[in-house]
Amino acid sequence: MLETGINELSREYESIVEALILSLQSTDSDESKQTLKMIDALRQNIQIMLRLASDVDRNKQPDISAEEVSKIGDYALNLLDEISVSCASRGMQDQMLELHRLSLPVVSWLKVYGGQVKKLDIVVNAIASYANTIQDNKQLELLCELISNVIDVTDIEIKRDLEATNPMRPWRILNLNWGIVATRTHNSEIMQHVFDQLIKNIPADCQQFFNEGMQQMDVVGYPDNVREVMRKYAGGFGVNGVRH
Repeated sequence: MLETGINELSREYESIVEALILSLQSTDSDESKQTLKMIDALRQNIQIMLRLASDVDRNKQPDISAEEVSKIGDYALNLLDEISVSCASRGMQDQMLELHRLSLPVVSWLKVYGGQVKKLDIVVNAIASYANTIQDNKQLELLCELISNVIDVTDIEIKRDLEATNPMRPWRILNLNWGIVATRTHNSEIMQHVFDQLIKNIPADCQQFFNEGMQQMDVVGYPDNVREVMRKYAGGFGVNGVRH
């Protein structure tokens, strides 16, 4: 599912919520009815996203603003989050995780059509779930690219990082996970690029990340090229020798 695109989103979504729908239909409660409405609302929202993609594929100029694109994407992310909560309350942990992961094709859609991510927490949860399970270096590089896309389209208000005192803020966690995934790729160029971005994005937190990363070099047994990059950043210098 790491490479699931917008065209597969509808099919994946229907497969994920199938068991949840059956569970909701077996109980006659206001909560169940509300969740079923949300499931249908997201189904319709996905169709709107697909129609826009189809229009562009057919070289039809979409009559929609970047703000409207952002609202459509934001609605999708909020519904995914709300429906995933219902999964969790019914013990459907796998479905909850898969719904979180569907936030990533929504982000890709927002990037293509000029929107911004305004709800970051569900996206951060999706990325963390992949980071905890992927071991292959090429897949880790792909995950780094996905995180870069998320960074690119994150709303400017989130990027201002005004809640810098909150260590659990999604913006901080996203960037730290980016750094961890970059390190695990063992790719020096990717590490340097990501580390430079961490210095810009979370300046108050990056030095601790580099220091702790250096401590992990022996624990994990990283190769020499990874150690060298981490050593320079932990020492307060980027690879080009410029102090940060």
